[in-house]
Amino acid sequence: MSSLTVECHICGMQGQVGESCIKCNTKLSRSFTRPLYVIDVAHSGEDREDAIGKVITGIEISLSGNHRGIKVIHGRGSKSGQATIKNYVLPLLRKEAKRLKARLVQEKNNPGAHILYFN
Repeated sequence: MSSLTVECHICGMQGQVGESCIKCNTKLSRSFTRPLYVIDVAHSGEDREDAIGKVITGIEISLSGNHRGIKVIHGRGSKSGQATIKNYVLPLLRKEAKRLKARLVQEKNNPGAHILYFN
């Protein structure tokens, strides 16, 4: 992922975290005020590569859009033990949680979804 681009909460211009907005000179920071960004990687026939790509893109969109976090619907998994999208998405989410110093939790009422909270 590239350096973190955020939207200025005053004027809406895009810029890099830690810099000043080029339009209004406001210091740009990671202030996550928007609701969770939600993606579903389990119900449209995604394969492993598509699911991982959707998660990476979703994280970038949710960070740059100042969302509180991202909810990833990955499905519950397979009772037969076969590899499922969940088996590929969870390690990626754990890695990103560590890298971003974020918190990863299973959604309370849905065992087929996890939430990556940024703040």
